[in-house]
Amino acid sequence: MSRIARISCLLSLLVACGIGVFAERGVSAQGANPQPATPQQPTPEGYVPRGTRPGKGLAPGMRVTDLGKGARTFRVNFAKGDEIMSGMTEFAEKHRIKNGHFTGLGAINKAIFGWSDVERGLGQKKILLNEEAEIIAFLGAISTDSQGRANVHAHGAVALSDGSVKGGHWWEAHISIIGEVFVTEEEGATEPPK
Repeated sequence: MSRIARISCLLSLLVACGIGVFAERGVSAQGANPQPATPQQPTPEGYVPRGTRPGKGLAPGMRVTDLGKGARTFRVNFAKGDEIMSGMTEFAEKHRIKNGHFTGLGAINKAIFGWSDVERGLGQKKILLNEEAEIIAFLGAISTDSQGRANVHAHGAVALSDGSVKGGHWWEAHISIIGEVFVTEEEGATEPPK
């Protein structure tokens, strides 16, 4: 998929999401023309009321780094049998990617995902996959560690034949048909976060 096609697809998705947000708030998608407000029913217990927005001032540890303009963009194709996480790490090392992000799609038939057991401090609980699955979300970041080694951090989800979903932190995933990952390298900020 060309860069223009990807941007067009993303803009279409944003417009579609934006129309939904405007419609929920009683605003026309054509502009800020208020629509008659509909009476809202009380929110049942266990539900979050419509229009609820995140609070402010609740992320005191947040740090922002301006990464500049996007530099290089890559398409990384994987073939049947390839292990995607080791491949992404090899790619990042070979092309000296110090800061980047990626998204991908494809199909896998064997994987190890992880779920952080923060409560008990036991590390990552393994979630095993040993069947054909479609990648419905694969996204992450590429950075470097304190020794300058590539660090590929990915999360994602796959859909099984019955429509159920498995996923989490990706440790290992073997391509069953094809895998395609789009990587965007960022300029600037070559030091890893502290």
